[in-house]
Amino acid sequence: MSIASDVINTNTKLTAVRNALRELLTEHGIVYYSDDDVFTLARRVWFLVHPTNGAPGGSYIEAAAVGQPVNVSVYKDSDDDAELPDGAVADFIISINGEEKIHIKSLFDNGTARCSYVPENAGDTLSIKALVNDYVGVHFEKEVLAFRYKDEYTVSSDSYTLVKYPSSADITVSEVAEFNSSYDYVNAIEISKTYGAAQAAYLIPTSLIEGVDLSEKGIHFSSFVSPMYSSSSGWASGICLLNSKTLTHYRDNKILELGAYPGKKGLQYSGPDHAINTINTTTGQLSINGAYKFNLWYDGAYVKATITDYWETTTYYSYETSSLPDAIANMDTVFPAFMIYDYGGKIRFRETLIEPWSKD
Repeated sequence: MSIASDVINTNTKLTAVRNALRELLTEHGIVYYSDDDVFTLARRVWFLVHPTNGAPGGSYIEAAAVGQPVNVSVYKDSDDDAELPDGAVADFIISINGEEKIHIKSLFDNGTARCSYVPENAGDTLSIKALVNDYVGVHFEKEVLAFRYKDEYTVSSDSYTLVKYPSSADITVSEVAEFNSSYDYVNAIEISKTYGAAQAAYLIPTSLIEGVDLSEKGIHFSSFVSPMYSSSSGWASGICLLNSKTLTHYRDNKILELGAYPGKKGLQYSGPDHAINTINTTTGQLSINGAYKFNLWYDGAYVKATITDYWETTTYYSYETSSLPDAIANMDTVFPAFMIYDYGGKIRFRETLIEPWSKD
């Protein structure tokens, strides 16, 4: 028999098997798809042995953003409360703006099937449905955001990129086991630098290292921050929006900051003259090694900032204005960062959230 005849014979047998499997699945009400190969159809036969007469469950991230994977998981116990066997099939149906349909098949592993999808366009409505046989385990819709960063519960310094001036500045970035003595059950990222006036360190989320485009919407930057220590010669630490990550001065062209300083706290900025200018500060230094929630909202010429306790029940600083100085207003691109500069400085932080926001 020739090779061609062997191929024809094999294909004929595979077609017969595929048709038989489809008939079996149809007879027992088990879902399959027209593009299922023989192996996928055979895997769906698991649902004959492990019926799915009950609601599955699952999990997914709380927001979708351009270029960031949307990870979805679905799990399902069979009727006898046992996990579905490895190799059972789950189907993920993805719809974009109610039109484009993408079908991704996934196999169960240790009771869970997973899917990952990366959105491409801000403003799209992303819909994902996860199915186990014909039971919906997960179904959600999200507007795709232009950008977003949020720390995991356990924070990692690997998620951040250090930018400093000058290049010789001695900066240390590390993970510590506790945020402070009051929050010793959670870890934190610590950034510190040695004594030196004309030095600065900025720690930027690596996923946002190419900058955040604010031409369409503004930004909200929030984090749980602890100023660690001061010096008699001055210090500064907090959160900020840099206009450039290519530093030519320790106070580069445009920096808007919400910070803690000796004897005061609040909003400051620098412009093309590299000078540090006050937008609004209030007297009263934040307690060294304390725990504070920093919130900064920025949109064009508008800024709002608050510093509170973690539960946001006590406010230590609050200010807003729609008349930012020209030097710092209407920045089209920013790099959200944690900052320390001047003579020494150290902070710890965790629970960071950076997302689009509009004053409207």
